Amino acid sequence: YAVGRRPDAASVIFYGSPLTKVEELSRLRAPVCGVFGDRDAQFPLPLLDKFQNALNAAGVDNDIKIYEGVGHAFWRDMDQVRRGEQPQTQAYEQATDFLRRFFEEK
Repeated sequence: YAVGRRPDAASVIFYGSPLTKVEELSRLRAPVCGVFGDRDAQFPLPLLDKFQNALNAAGVDNDIKIYEGVGHAFWRDMDQVRRGEQPQTQAYEQATDFLRRFFEEK
């Protein structure tokens, strides 16, 4: 969405197909945060590596984290964060800190 509609918007990605073409990602003018699990069959580790490498090659600041031991949709609701479940709370902190930094710089 950000590449095609809002290249100036900071993006936090939990789902969707990561783009891996440098020429597409180079349209972005804002950073990207990615939250993934290492057991996610939908997004295998080689795809996530290719995504981060393409972001880096396109010069897009990014904060991509792959959490160990979890699969797709590992963070389902805020109750997990309220209970302090891990890595859901870490993912929440990653995403909110990322957005806070972006908007504080504006």
